Amino acid sequence: MEHNQTDDVWIGANSTVYFLFITLATPFVAKLLRSLGIRRTIMLGLLMLGLSAVLFPFTKLLPLWFVIRACMGIGACLFLVAGQTGLNHFCHQNNRAIANGLQALSFGVGLALGPIISFIPYSISPKLPFLLGSALILSGIFVAACGIPESFIVAQKSNIKILKNLTIPLHAAFAYGLAIATLVSLYPVYLLRQNYSVEEMSYIFSIFVFGDIVSTLPVTYLAQRYGQIKLIFTNVCIGIISLQIISSFDSYIISVIFSFLAGASIGPIFALTLSLIGDKLSKEDLPSGTAIFTGIYSIGCTVAPLISSLFMKSFGVKYIFTFTMLVFVLLFLRMILGKVNLVTSSKN
Repeated sequence: MEHNQTDDVWIGANSTVYFLFITLATPFVAKLLRSLGIRRTIMLGLLMLGLSAVLFPFTKLLPLWFVIRACMGIGACLFLVAGQTGLNHFCHQNNRAIANGLQALSFGVGLALGPIISFIPYSISPKLPFLLGSALILSGIFVAACGIPESFIVAQKSNIKILKNLTIPLHAAFAYGLAIATLVSLYPVYLLRQNYSVEEMSYIFSIFVFGDIVSTLPVTYLAQRYGQIKLIFTNVCIGIISLQIISSFDSYIISVIFSFLAGASIGPIFALTLSLIGDKLSKEDLPSGTAIFTGIYSIGCTVAPLISSLFMKSFGVKYIFTFTMLVFVLLFLRMILGKVNLVTSSKN
C-alpha cells in the first residue's frame, strides 16, 4: 500500500479492519462448530485466509483492499477460535497449559521468522511473499484434514455464567492484545523518535520477540505445576515494571534488557489465559468461551494503536505504554483483591 502511495491513515485503517472483523465474526463460530465440527471449521478458515491473502497485491483499488482484509479477518477468526477450542477440547487438565504453550511458541516463531523469510522474495517481487504465504496457509488445510480428529461440539449459547467464570482471563486477554498491538505498531516509531538507528530498532524489537519465544514453554510448565493464576500474576508484575522502565529511560542497554523482560513476561500471558479458560469451562461451553476470548483479545488489538497514539500525541512519546499499563495495573489490583476476598471467605 505504501508502494502505491496510499495515505498513512488508510494503511492504518486497513490494518484495523482485520482485527475488527475477527471480533465481529466470533459470535458465529460456535454455530459453525456445531454444524461443521472443529476440523472442517479450521479448514474453512484457512481456505478463506489463504485465498484472500493471495489477492492483496493484485489490486490497487482501496475499497478492494478493505474487502480483502475483512475476508482475511473472518478466515483468521474461524481457524483461531476453532483451533483454540480444539486445543482445549482434546487436552486435559494435566497437559493443557503446556499444550497452549506449544501453540504460543509456534505463533512466536512464526512472528519472528515471517519478516525474515519474506524479505528476500519481496526484493524480487512484492507479490511473491503473498504467494508463498498463501501457499503455506493453504497447506494447513491438508495438515488439519490428516491430523485433527473429527469432533462435533454441542456448543452452549453464551450466557452470564460463562462471563462470570472468565472475568480475569478476559481482562488478561484484553491487556495482552493492547500490549502486543502497541509493541508491534508503535514501539518501532517510539524507538526511532528516541534517535535509535534502524538497525538498533530492529535488534531491540527482535529481542522482545526472542524473550517471548524462550520464556513461553518454561512459564507454561511452571503454570502446570503451580497454577495459571499465580503465573499470570507474576508475569503481569514483571510486565508492568518492564514497560515502565522502557518508557522512562533512553539507554540502549536498558531498552535491550527490559525489552527482553517485557517479551518474556507479556508473551506467555496469551497461553496462560487460554489454558485457564479450558480449565474453567465445560467442553460444551468451550466454543462460546473461546469465541469471547478471541473477540476480547481482538478488541484490545484494534483499539491499542489508536488510544496509545493519542496518548503519545497528547502527552509525549514516552507515554506510549501508559494506557496498556493502566489496564495491567487494574488486572493486578483485581487479582490482589480476589486473593484477599478468598482469604477472608475461608476464614469466615
